[in-house]
Amino acid sequence: MVGVGVLALLAAGAGTAVAGGDRPADGRTAAPQLVAAGGTTAKADKTTRSPQPGRKPRPTASPTSSPTTSPTPTPTPTATTPPPSTDVNVQIPIPGYVTNFRFGDIVVDEARSRVYITGGKGTDGLIVTDLAGNVLRTLPGIAPGAAGMTLSPDGRKLYIAAGDQDWLRIVDLDTWELDGQFAGKTDGTMTCPKDMAFAAGQLWVSWGCENEPTAGIGRVDLATGKFDVYAVDAIDQRITSAMLLATSPAQPDMLIAGATGTSPALLVRFEATATGLIQRAISRTDGGSVAQLALTPDGTEVIVPSGAPYYHPVLRTSDLVEVHRYPTVPYPNAVAIRPDGLVVAGTDSSYDKDVWVFESGATTPTATYEFGHLPNQETWAHNLVNGGLAVSGNKIYAVTDQLAEPEMVTLRIRTLP
Repeated sequence: MVGVGVLALLAAGAGTAVAGGDRPADGRTAAPQLVAAGGTTAKADKTTRSPQPGRKPRPTASPTSSPTTSPTPTPTPTATTPPPSTDVNVQIPIPGYVTNFRFGDIVVDEARSRVYITGGKGTDGLIVTDLAGNVLRTLPGIAPGAAGMTLSPDGRKLYIAAGDQDWLRIVDLDTWELDGQFAGKTDGTMTCPKDMAFAAGQLWVSWGCENEPTAGIGRVDLATGKFDVYAVDAIDQRITSAMLLATSPAQPDMLIAGATGTSPALLVRFEATATGLIQRAISRTDGGSVAQLALTPDGTEVIVPSGAPYYHPVLRTSDLVEVHRYPTVPYPNAVAIRPDGLVVAGTDSSYDKDVWVFESGATTPTATYEFGHLPNQETWAHNLVNGGLAVSGNKIYAVTDQLAEPEMVTLRIRTLP
């Protein structure tokens, strides 16, 4: 790979690195600076257990002796060093990022062993790391309002919604060459694209500017580049806020959409055709706006965290009826599903666990993770950002932020048990 900035990783124990903000003239990221090391990072880290009050220590055996031999000395216990932590925490500066406001997206590219991160409204760049968290490259200024992302079906291009404008940025992942795609209206008014997904051989683009009453889903004709801003052919209710989109290779003509700016939020299952979208099921969340969507590997169920209710509901995609609940805590705001069905559920919880791991269909987590302040920092705990979860292999990728650290996010990488 070109332009690899190597993190100063930990010789022993977990640590924190910060990605350098200055870039060499070739556009590559300078090597991140190690700012803390040698500690664990979770708020719920285990501490050394103290002896129970009032209990006497266990007596040691007395040495035996004989008239002809000296007493055998009691061996001095040797201190053991605990194994180094596998936790990784990478602080990533994102100019223009507003804490606890509008995060962009996180996408894991397993074929290239990369992670892509955007910062959302007010930002304009792309951050690229490897699967270990080493920052490989930053591409600033390429997509104003850098929001949702999606990989092309062949995995060669990354599409980024320029949410502060009316177009999409297209990044060639082999050459890093940039291209663009118009995603606006013919009258010149802004569309503020939010998210994208491929289905039925078409690229679907959700759009809608904040505090505007009109939103929708458009279609890019990949053969001609023409953008149809109103691609929904049939729906029972009007779309009034930008939607998140989710698709599954197992059901290539299905598109699930969930509104981000209404409460309760509109949920729709569309059938995608070569020319438009047709509603096949419609519902609403039981609480807030949709924060992230994750489809099961067979495409028959979708998990929809929305702040409330205080669990992760599982809906059947055929009719959007709830069929299961993954019990978590306030406030559900992220979810990811591994190809084998393992569920990683996230919550925006300042004083509780942040990530919960479930086997498919279970109700008891197999593991939980909690993100406190970073090693050697005395700050408030970090919170998981909306939609800031991904999973790949035995690793969880979570993005957190903290009010005292403007224009900064932290990529947390945790190893699954």
